[in-house]
Amino acid sequence: MLLPQKEAREKVCPLLRGPEGQVQCCMGDGCMMWRYRQKDSRGEDAQGYCGLAGKPMGAL
Repeated sequence: MLLPQKEAREKVCPLLRGPEGQVQCCMGDGCMMWRYRQKDSRGEDAQGYCGLAGKPMGAL
């Protein structure tokens, strides 16, 4: 799913866990798996996706 980074940060990450096992949200470009849709675009409004699940349809 392509999302702006600011929206992705509201989604739960299946890999991140807090100190007591509670779930945590996506870190956006702070994570090694985050991929931007376009290599030249950066920032909170630039669309991207979690590379953990592979490229979504529509990502070029």
